[in-house]
Amino acid sequence: MERHSDSKKYANWSLENTASILSEQFPRSHIFVVRPARMTITRSAVFSCFDNFVPGDKYGTPTFYPMHKALKHLRDLLLCCLEHVKTLKIGEDIDSHNVETTNLSLMGFSKGCAVLNQFLYEFHYYDNNSSDDPNINHFIKLIKDMWWLDGGHNGPKNTWITDSEILRSFAKLRINTHIHVTPYQMQDKHRPWIQREENCFNDTLQRMGVSVQRTLHFGDKARSLSSHFNVLTDIRSNVQ
Repeated sequence: MERHSDSKKYANWSLENTASILSEQFPRSHIFVVRPARMTITRSAVFSCFDNFVPGDKYGTPTFYPMHKALKHLRDLLLCCLEHVKTLKIGEDIDSHNVETTNLSLMGFSKGCAVLNQFLYEFHYYDNNSSDDPNINHFIKLIKDMWWLDGGHNGPKNTWITDSEILRSFAKLRINTHIHVTPYQMQDKHRPWIQREENCFNDTLQRMGVSVQRTLHFGDKARSLSSHFNVLTDIRSNVQ
């Protein structure tokens, strides 16, 4: 980031710093931050590409599929990380932390919300194919909270999922849903569908009985990229 003329301005929100920010806001949780599988670097910007979770073009614009084994990939990553942590012998009884017996919170920020959206498609897949993978069915039951933090990508649709069938399968899981947005995405005149989709996502889930907590951050300030990043440091005051 520090070597790129654009990214160096946002080094306060690097992978490492984001992990520190979240660990301060959730001090009783273990924080795992997943780096994008690929970064497309142009002269003016760096694009995160989460190919390991959701297919995308060269700029990481996602295309969602009924199945891309994103949930399996996440489970495997967590299992691998926990095994590595156990080898560090950091003083804590890490053996007591078993991914198969814990409560999981999944959080996406900006384009990272596309990963959560792919999970929604796979929830629907497993809802209709419940015997396809017992391990994943159990893993899904461990997910208690999902956080969408100012979702956005450079595609023309599906920044937020609005398909009622997909959302109905999600609603069955009774996962607590947290929506945190800023004017940076909600007031983007060049991408007005983001606000419309978010409203539909929120309203549909609430009608289906999902516990939804929605927060607009910095609503009294002008739209800025700084407010977009600062949502990461502002969610503490809204954690229940």
